[in-house]
Amino acid sequence: MRLADLSNALVIILGYGREGKAIHEVLKSHVPAARIIVTDEKTIDIPEFLSLADVVALATPETIVIKSPGIPWHRDYVIALQNAGAQFTSSTNLFLAERKGRGTIIGITGTKGKSTTASLLAHVLKTSGRPVVFAGNIGDPAIAHVDDTADTIFVLEMSSYQLADLAIAPDIALIVNLYEEHMDWHGSVESYHAAKTRIAELQIEGDVFVYNEKFPQLANLAGRVRSTPIPFIDRADHSLDALTLLGEHNRENAAGVLAVCDVLGIDRAVVESAFSTFQPLPHRMQDIGIHHGIHFINDSISTTPQSALAAIDVFNKDLGAIILGGQDRGYHFADLAQRVVDLGIAIYILPGGDRIADAIAAVGGTSISMKTLTEIVQHVVAHAKSGSVCLLSPASPSYGQFLNFEDRGQQFIAAVEK
Repeated sequence: MRLADLSNALVIILGYGREGKAIHEVLKSHVPAARIIVTDEKTIDIPEFLSLADVVALATPETIVIKSPGIPWHRDYVIALQNAGAQFTSSTNLFLAERKGRGTIIGITGTKGKSTTASLLAHVLKTSGRPVVFAGNIGDPAIAHVDDTADTIFVLEMSSYQLADLAIAPDIALIVNLYEEHMDWHGSVESYHAAKTRIAELQIEGDVFVYNEKFPQLANLAGRVRSTPIPFIDRADHSLDALTLLGEHNRENAAGVLAVCDVLGIDRAVVESAFSTFQPLPHRMQDIGIHHGIHFINDSISTTPQSALAAIDVFNKDLGAIILGGQDRGYHFADLAQRVVDLGIAIYILPGGDRIADAIAAVGGTSISMKTLTEIVQHVVAHAKSGSVCLLSPASPSYGQFLNFEDRGQQFIAAVEK
């Protein structure tokens, strides 16, 4: 479906966050003949707004719904619109339909590290002098750049929500890893993995699929795609030595960036220069500094046991305390619990982390449950060994006590600086 297909149609923008607002502006300029309605779970003070109930009553098989990615398919009003026969698309699909063949589109996904990986690739491309736009799940919505020049390289960080209904694949797809995540949205780990792998399954001949070959599901996928598969895992490449990011997991993701750069023909000297000047994104192994003799690290982005284990591996015996816990999504914490207990460090548990505390107790360890990050930081300062590291890497989503992982990270920084 192209933007021109929306002319003279009843178009419902379902969800008015970043992507909803961006597609609204594009529709007003590109398809002025369309009848545009905006709806959301909250009331929006614009002339085009109608309630969800009114929108569902209007829907017919000729109606086109542009659904924001954060809205799950199992919402009652989404099902009601489907039952009315409405056609669904997304701003991502409209962007890809308009731009496929005009410029180069690179889609990056993975359970953890996709934002840092996409940011790193965009930084390399900018350093090389290429015209690049960094957009998608982080930065601007891609649709906001639908009219950019034909030689633009688009680096799109793509979430599982955006990929679940993907209709057209990017020219280069990079999957950095694949774990369990977002089962509450997708319904199962199988559905989540199916969403992630669509980015490569929909590719056509002439496209390129770059993947982490240590994940069997991705290696299996590489044998089925129509695109050209390129594996990466070689963390021994000397170009990676210039990387400023901490951790083997970041080195691994940078190997994926290196593979994409090789496809694009970017000189290795340029890549190494960019690697050496890249600054990590906030809340991702963010160094807050040394306070009262304790080195504080903010890894609030860590929402799975695997990401917490990767962060722990960076510091190992220098680690003196770790902060875990948050929204319970039913993850398995046995490996994480054994690792922190074996290290003999202080383990702090935030509200919602009862199952983590239980897993720690099950392997003979003890933990300290506290209600706020301020309380935890005060306790760490009073009891931790000078020169040790205190790591916030919760292994759980933030929702409940915090607005999001950024809010959690900012509260941790505030507690430390206070």
